[in-house]
Amino acid sequence: MIADIQDARALPGLAYTSKDLFAWELERFFGQGWLPVGRVAEFTEKGTQAAVMSAGRNILITGTGDGVNVFVNACRHRGHELVAPACTVRRAQVWCAYHAWVYGLDGELRRAPRFEDAAGRYPQGMGLLPVRSTEWNGWLFVNHSGDADDFGESLGNLTDILAPYHLGTLTQVGTEVYDVHANWKLLVENYLECYHCPSTHPELSKVQRTVNGEGFASTGMWLGGSLDLKNSAASMSLDGKGPEWTFPELDENRARQVCYHAVLPGLFVTAMHDYVVTHRLDPVAPDRTRVICEWFFPEELLTSTGLTPDYAIDFWKTTNQQDWDACSSTQRGVADPRYVAGPLASHEEELHTFVRALADAYRTDSQLRPLWTAR
Repeated sequence: MIADIQDARALPGLAYTSKDLFAWELERFFGQGWLPVGRVAEFTEKGTQAAVMSAGRNILITGTGDGVNVFVNACRHRGHELVAPACTVRRAQVWCAYHAWVYGLDGELRRAPRFEDAAGRYPQGMGLLPVRSTEWNGWLFVNHSGDADDFGESLGNLTDILAPYHLGTLTQVGTEVYDVHANWKLLVENYLECYHCPSTHPELSKVQRTVNGEGFASTGMWLGGSLDLKNSAASMSLDGKGPEWTFPELDENRARQVCYHAVLPGLFVTAMHDYVVTHRLDPVAPDRTRVICEWFFPEELLTSTGLTPDYAIDFWKTTNQQDWDACSSTQRGVADPRYVAGPLASHEEELHTFVRALADAYRTDSQLRPLWTAR
């Protein structure tokens, strides 16, 4: 498993089915790493209070009008949720429906009925528990353990590589949420190789080359590479048609590439010359992963061409479902106790790199680390 690629094998079946290992991964990889929980713009409006599940942890995001705060979604009195799971409300203050404790949008305790001392003061140090957060290219990321390395630094050269797409300024034009019956690692592995593309993605294979890709020289906590559009295709769409528009800062070569970036452990950023699609992974169980797929377009393209983003949305809806079906089938296969892990192909380099990092983390009881160097 941690051998050179010519001798390497995939992970054993237990890596995708063990409840104990899944709990360990939630703690080590997702609890101690940086996880995307949405676009900052979703939460900024003053009074916004959104309850979000992130790798099994319940968080509360509040909007202050000029920024956001993130807290544990639990009252400091007896732990009652402040906002119901997966719900968003808009109120001037955060209110616990159980015993009517009230907090400001900054998390400070404002009122605790019948808890005042003789001077009318409420208990000290009982504000909401903060969750470490940061913003990157328009996304809000959280670190549940509070002790991860600086997020920007952990990405190495990825921010510069993605700079021509101006991710923070793009307009979100669509969202699809999927309940995929597969372990989160199978989704990452699937994203990191296109060996499956000719047989699994006939529509994609008509518009994008599936071999002779270029692996990126990652210096941070991400992996990825690019594949070229076919000469007959103008965009990643079902019919290959698309706008004659390109992000202005892309060179001629990059403008003909589909660039895949897996920000580990839970975000895929797929960038094309005319739009960007992302997938956020939220592990739910050893054999279930919630996936939030979002599409982003430059406002200039939408306004100058009059195009709707349907050509991109329809294409990736088709591709997504094909991937989820393949990953779900793989999950059922590796769950068979008779399953024996097979060899990795020599061209599955990014997948091999990911498996090596997993094996190292398992062996050392540690977080995922970027063992790779610039290649």
